[in-house]
Amino acid sequence: MARMRRLGGVPWYLWLGILLIVAGVAAGFHLSGGGQVRLKAVSPADGGSDVPITAPIRFSFSEAMDPGSLEGHFSVEPHVDGRWVFDSTQATFWPHGAWSPGTGYSISLQAGAVAESGDELLEEVVLRFETREPELLYLQRIAAEDETRQLFAVVPGSGQPRQLTQEPFGIFDYAVHPEGEAIVYSVLREDGGSDLWRMERDGRQQGLLLACPDAACLNPAWSPDGGKLAYERRGIWADAPNLDPQASRIWLLDLESGEERPLFDYDVPLHSPVWAATGQRLAYLSPMASGIETYDLLTEELLQFGNEWGAVPDWSPDGRYLAVPELMLAGEAFVVHLLRLDLEGGAVLDISGEEAMVQDMAPAWSPGGGWIALGRQWLDEERWTPGRQIWLTRPDGNEAYPLLVEAMADHFALRWRPDGAVLAFVRQDLSEGLQPVPDVGLWIFDLVAREAVLVAEDAVRPAWLP
Repeated sequence: MARMRRLGGVPWYLWLGILLIVAGVAAGFHLSGGGQVRLKAVSPADGGSDVPITAPIRFSFSEAMDPGSLEGHFSVEPHVDGRWVFDSTQATFWPHGAWSPGTGYSISLQAGAVAESGDELLEEVVLRFETREPELLYLQRIAAEDETRQLFAVVPGSGQPRQLTQEPFGIFDYAVHPEGEAIVYSVLREDGGSDLWRMERDGRQQGLLLACPDAACLNPAWSPDGGKLAYERRGIWADAPNLDPQASRIWLLDLESGEERPLFDYDVPLHSPVWAATGQRLAYLSPMASGIETYDLLTEELLQFGNEWGAVPDWSPDGRYLAVPELMLAGEAFVVHLLRLDLEGGAVLDISGEEAMVQDMAPAWSPGGGWIALGRQWLDEERWTPGRQIWLTRPDGNEAYPLLVEAMADHFALRWRPDGAVLAFVRQDLSEGLQPVPDVGLWIFDLVAREAVLVAEDAVRPAWLP
């Protein structure tokens, strides 16, 4: 007869029973919310002193968090409103607009925030960082006789500009990473084509990103998550990029895999891609349809809007509206009014006002969404000026007022600093009439100091590097 095995004098089956009871208690403890959530990673790093003003706060947890609980245990000092995005174990806080430049912030995530399972975060998380001063990018000729333009960067009002490129045939255009960590730019070649190159924000590690043999790759636009580029691919004509809208196609480049493909699998002329600040929605001009289209890369929803003026639209920060200049007939005169297109409800609002005798162009939605900057030229005799003046208006057309009026100047290429406190623009001097070589300069308007300041002579295509 076999003998019963004992462990420390206790029969083995009793030990087995004890282990099963302990395992059951542990499982019940976990299911009832008695476990601990661990914070695996957070960015920016605690103590960071060079954080871009567009950077979000990213948390990575050991398990998916309850959104309401996490938001209730989160605070920012000084206070900043924002929105949350949850994706499995990742939670991201995006500030509305941007952080303030050169400012210290304290982020607190209090203990007690719970996961979807009921597990708790047992220790408070405190994160402190300081934001940097954004730089202003622009294209400029090194010498008056030089036809090529190079890329420069400067903190307005502080220090000398930095020349970022020295390309023999110059730079055509460029795009800034949403968080300001890199720049993609179109480098012109001797044959008139262009390739896409990439550099770090400080100008280092410049290298070829996408070769475009026998073509010109232009007008890159970075997706909100930084993972894709939309860009135009054009043929070459007369040793230069073919600027006929019918010659352009929109392509997408996946920056992680390197895969490139046309936006659609059929050949259709499209140009001027502009990403919505939220989601995967892209707007662009469709010359064949004589209008604007929006396309959602996730749902493949395609919306079309007629537009005779053919101007590039601007997105509202929440991705719901487009501000679009449109050619209209007012009595016997042609005017250009600014329309607001509602992509959810389909409503169209004339922001300029139905009776206004104006040409309203180049809309730029403020980062907070409360204002739209635009270039306005009155067409009646009493208020007419040779050039467009800078105006601000509410998105519903109310409270419109002139921000900067210089009768003998034209103002265009309006670009908000991401925090909404400064507006960059290009100013063309018209006091001597139209010149073969336009007299242009890059300026900023400080909305706090209420003054305009010259940044660089003979500079165009401004963009902010957060």
